[in-house]
Amino acid sequence: MRLAIAFLLGAVAAGADEAAVRLEVKPAKTDVTVGETFGVTLEAKGPAGATYLFPADFAEDPIELHSVPAAPPPSGTPHPATTTAPDVRPDAQAYTASVFGLGDVVIPPLAVHYRLADGREGEAYSAPVKLKVGTLLPKDTKEQKLADIRGPVGVAIGRVFWIAVAAAVGLLAALAYWLWRRQRKAASPAIAPAPDVAPHEEARRALEQLVASGALGRGEMRPFYIALTGIAKHYLERRLGAPVQEMTSAEMVAFLREHPVGVEVATPLRDLSSAADGVKFARGEGLVAEAERHLAAVQALVRSVEAKVKAAEPPSPGRAA
Repeated sequence: MRLAIAFLLGAVAAGADEAAVRLEVKPAKTDVTVGETFGVTLEAKGPAGATYLFPADFAEDPIELHSVPAAPPPSGTPHPATTTAPDVRPDAQAYTASVFGLGDVVIPPLAVHYRLADGREGEAYSAPVKLKVGTLLPKDTKEQKLADIRGPVGVAIGRVFWIAVAAAVGLLAALAYWLWRRQRKAASPAIAPAPDVAPHEEARRALEQLVASGALGRGEMRPFYIALTGIAKHYLERRLGAPVQEMTSAEMVAFLREHPVGVEVATPLRDLSSAADGVKFARGEGLVAEAERHLAAVQALVRSVEAKVKAAEPPSPGRAA
């Protein structure tokens, strides 16, 4: 009888300890715009001595979370890896979040694995958090309208103005002629102009040059991702005939989702842009394996788009039916 009572008391205590582990998601803001980057913190509250394993990244359309690396310890302080188990973090983890949808979007429950001081393990889940996602257009409907177009206003132009314009045009023409003569003298007649290169061939050569540069082997993630993103956008701009390089990441993804050829590569491009922005702007430390995966994704992207373009081309008159 005493043994049964002790067992029941122990079970109740264990349940109380596990129920005491609570998670709370704290977004920096709940009113955001599509494609905007904002901070999110996932906090764990539990018994003393508990350790937590937070998810590194989370992606579930239309929301993405990318973990922010913890700051290095001060000089002379033991590194956390020497005192705690791998991937076991303190009681909070920061993320950068982006939403690619409109209206009411929910951050779904996030799971965190925990281990109590007595060795017992389990998982805790956070409550969903609602976000309101709007467009980049002004909220006031009056500001969304085009400004009134007024008629031209007459301006009196005197003789001095036309003399100044003629002098400026003459100087510009003389400068252009001098630059042309100088460039012509400096140019070597032995160098022939390079022939036109097809978009997919140009992208293939650029990717080979990027691999041969050895940036990945040296851990130079920032220049690698800048070059890789530029190759992908330049290829899509040439192949699809759209100003992709001038678009933001959100605009590019929205454009590809509506394009019959680019719809299948919208998700890989969104993944690459998110990783590149994390490395370029947040100066994060990308992993070599992850960078190699993005390199392979761009190579596959070129092959996929080329296959769709060729399939959409009408057969040539000389080709047999």
